[in-house]
Amino acid sequence: MEVQYDNIKLDFWTFLKEAYKRNIKLDLGHFIILMKLLEINKEYRDLIKKYGKKNARKIMEDKGVFSKNSEYVSGEYLKKFIGRSSRGAVYSRIKDLQSLGFEIETKPGALGGYKLLKTPKWFKLLD
Repeated sequence: MEVQYDNIKLDFWTFLKEAYKRNIKLDLGHFIILMKLLEINKEYRDLIKKYGKKNARKIMEDKGVFSKNSEYVSGEYLKKFIGRSSRGAVYSRIKDLQSLGFEIETKPGALGGYKLLKTPKWFKLLD
């Protein structure tokens, strides 16, 4: 079974199997956050190619995706997509994703946020 969000598809059963192995209880928020981080990485790379890194970062900041003066995805931005009122809900799901092997850099504070650096070997995107 596959899950699709916008143009990104992933192998849902493999994801669930890995979570089960690590005793991590998933909800839709985990998938939404992961998909948003993947989507943002792609969009940012495309903007860098088109406008250069400095302008791309500014575009993402102006859209409310990146925290001010950073390349970190704002927790405030992500919480809107999972229907929660606190950034803590985003943080707890990020910690679970890290436990699953996703390399996500976190930076605390008003200028911080999250940056997906690497996915685990078991994680596969589908065509």
